[in-house]
Amino acid sequence: MSGHDFIVIGAGPAGAAFTYYASSRGYRVRVYDLHAPGSKPCGWAVPLQIKKYINIPREYILTEIRGFRIFLDEKMVREERGELWGYIVDKPGLLNYLIESAELVKKPIILNRSSLRPLRKDDYRDPRSTIIAVGSIGAPRLGTDYINAVQQIVKVKRSIDTDIIEIWFDSSLVGYYWVFPRDTHVADIGVGGYGSFEEFKKRLVIFVKKRFRDSESLSPIKGARINVGGVNVSLFVRDEFPVIGEAAGFVYPITGEGIRPSIASAFALFNKMEKGTDPLKTINNVITWINRQRKLLQKIIESRPSTRAAVLESLPTSLFTSIGLGELDLKSAVKLLLSLPRGAVKVLQVLLRD
Repeated sequence: MSGHDFIVIGAGPAGAAFTYYASSRGYRVRVYDLHAPGSKPCGWAVPLQIKKYINIPREYILTEIRGFRIFLDEKMVREERGELWGYIVDKPGLLNYLIESAELVKKPIILNRSSLRPLRKDDYRDPRSTIIAVGSIGAPRLGTDYINAVQQIVKVKRSIDTDIIEIWFDSSLVGYYWVFPRDTHVADIGVGGYGSFEEFKKRLVIFVKKRFRDSESLSPIKGARINVGGVNVSLFVRDEFPVIGEAAGFVYPITGEGIRPSIASAFALFNKMEKGTDPLKTINNVITWINRQRKLLQKIIESRPSTRAAVLESLPTSLFTSIGLGELDLKSAVKLLLSLPRGAVKVLQVLLRD
């Protein structure tokens, strides 16, 4: 292990981002991951706010997203198009770019399932400079909540809008379907939420046939487990074997978005190690909103399907997107309380409650 300043276990968004920050500053990094970077099936969408933590080179941007369409029980309930919102990225290409200056070792590191610490001393040099970024696979099972998601890449004959993403809600499901364009004839289509992989595979087959009757599969249906239990602060801030990314709960529970918050956690940890800054303060807004969304998700789980549908239809578009992105100005939210329908008010009350 001599000759390396950092050992990073996991080459997903969090591990790759930490590697990039460290190697860009001249540190020597060794990265361990048995799988190819970016192989986990998930949507490759990232909002524009990711620029707070990292700049994505143009060659790894597949499409620019400038709007969305939201559907509820197969009926479109809102549509917006305008300014740049975010990107669909080439996730494998981006992650390989982030770790290109490091040494990548394709080897599994066995961790203690409850403490997320390496079991063999030979697998690390210094506990303080060994970063755990093992994603949902390594996340502690006890006290953590998970959803399942499946996705498939399809080719369609009819041209699709490359600057519009689609989100399809089904009032019988705590979750949603997505359609993310990769080019004019290729889309990433998936469904995720509370349900089994087998259920979601069946749902996805039916959905793809309804949405794109002329589609051709470019990949098998693949599934992934997603940690939506909220941030585990004790794992994130510990001095020995700090944990970043999805293994520490850096996923927005309502949307399942993990790339941006995982990179944010890497950004905060690296700044702590190099500059001594408080990582909780560095990304306070990210942690706060992940935990607020977690409370809201619990409220959604407990609600009737008809209530979920009514709230979704009544929320103003600006409020809907702000909650999803974790960027809602709470002072503005307070002003909205008097003008919103009762169901939407209950949503805001959950978010405003500390």
